[in-house]
Amino acid sequence: MIRILFLFFSLFLSLALFAQESKEYKLTDKAYGLAWDGVNFWYIDTNRRAIIKINEIGEQEIFNLGLANLRGISFDSREGKLLVVAPKHILKLDPNSGGITDKIQIPLSNVAGIASVGNYYYILDLDSGKVQIYDQSSSLLIGGFFTDRTRPRDICYGRDSLWISDSADNSIYRYDTKSGKITGSIKTNLRSIRGVLLSGSKLWVVDRENKEIKNIPFIETERFIASGEEEYNLEVSLKFKLDSVSLSKAQIAILHPPSNEQQRIRGVKFTDASYQPSFIQRNRVHLKKLSIEDLPGEQTVKYKFSSKNQFIKYYVTDEYLDKEAVYPGDVTSYYEKTNEEVKLLPRDYLDAIYQARQTSISINDFKEKMKAIGVPIQPFRMIRFEKGKAKSIQDSLSIFLLSYGWIPIGDLGLGSNTDKRYFEKKESDLILFQSLNSKSSVSPVYFRKDVNSEWENLPAEITYKIK
Repeated sequence: MIRILFLFFSLFLSLALFAQESKEYKLTDKAYGLAWDGVNFWYIDTNRRAIIKINEIGEQEIFNLGLANLRGISFDSREGKLLVVAPKHILKLDPNSGGITDKIQIPLSNVAGIASVGNYYYILDLDSGKVQIYDQSSSLLIGGFFTDRTRPRDICYGRDSLWISDSADNSIYRYDTKSGKITGSIKTNLRSIRGVLLSGSKLWVVDRENKEIKNIPFIETERFIASGEEEYNLEVSLKFKLDSVSLSKAQIAILHPPSNEQQRIRGVKFTDASYQPSFIQRNRVHLKKLSIEDLPGEQTVKYKFSSKNQFIKYYVTDEYLDKEAVYPGDVTSYYEKTNEEVKLLPRDYLDAIYQARQTSISINDFKEKMKAIGVPIQPFRMIRFEKGKAKSIQDSLSIFLLSYGWIPIGDLGLGSNTDKRYFEKKESDLILFQSLNSKSSVSPVYFRKDVNSEWENLPAEITYKIK
């Protein structure tokens, strides 16, 4: 075994993975796959036909294997061995010496990754586009599932799921190990992913184009996966008219952009200090109590805020679809009750939503179809950005799926995704304001004559600047 030592002085690594900073690590030209043995990173150099270790002080050590088409590497913590896949073979290696301790023959010629889960190896088969399951007890392939991805490139296991990188859209997809179904995905801004590793709370990928190992920040919950982030700073100006003769007991409220998992709103500040933070129906607003000194007619209100937006992938799993549920009390203003004899399960509503997205000719058409079957809707107005610049203002809505919760519908079109369980909110979409009920709001401006009156939504001219 030939060992060649490379010291990269520009790297100062602290490779206690669970306490790492989000650093990036330099690689050789043809890096593929990624593994972590508890102390060191490992990856494959396909040109050298070797595996390479990055230790805790930044040294890279090469272990030549002399085999062509090495593409997948992982660490089996049960055996304390590295697993490397090559045509028709799984190799077991000692991480201390880099020496091959065992070879397992497999009937697969074009493989790209391996993950060890219990007594099984999950092997990414590029010829079929399947994840093949190898049973260590019987030494047989016992089934598998299709990835349904265009260019799957690597596989790993973590958090009770399989994760597969796809270089076609440079995303990481999460799969259920039992059903083989996609249960979420993570978007990256990279262009040539060739390895994926999930360890603890950190997700790492091999970025071949930039020759680096990169950490991909993400948030995972049972309902969604959030990844990527864009920050927008806006200054908003509202022009509207007050027709009331007497304003002495009246109030004006300006609805904030919603702050949730999709967009985190910070630093809302109004030029007019008489506007103070308050709430309308649990929605944040800035409210002004008018006095006899305030005059009717044209009004101008200016405020600013920042928003950190994430790309959100929602996935509706079976646990939500097969249970009986009722709408919570706080969504009653967002839907019209249908015939009491019609009792649908969440799965029925999901099918109806999917069908409506395919057949609706506009957002308004889709909205009416949702109303007809009693699905709660919350219309909103958003700014769509492209490369940091505002591209358009669009109206859309969120829907409340029974037992699951609110889901945004940014676009009616399904794009390349044909899975009815998938919904997404792009980081380039910023919701300016949303309605307080199922009726579309015309602006974020609300007015009432006194505290006993209903809030009235006023039309307003909205202009904004991107800072």
